[in-house]
Amino acid sequence: MATHTTVASALAEIEAFDGAPQDFVLSVDDSVIDPAGFSMAVVTDKILAKGWMPDGVEVRDGYRVFRYCLA
Repeated sequence: MATHTTVASALAEIEAFDGAPQDFVLSVDDSVIDPAGFSMAVVTDKILAKGWMPDGVEVRDGYRVFRYCLA
């Protein structure tokens, strides 16, 4: 699992994934997560467009792991 250091790379992985949302894990570096939440809003918008919903986040040292499920 690669940890994304840009919003663009996270979006590219979301777009390229062709499977069930519960099989998808998105790892995002803390540097991408801005205090206002704009970057993750863009990522979440892409997730919602696929018909998925957030299903938890795990905070790790220097990054976060996001999981998803069907809406």
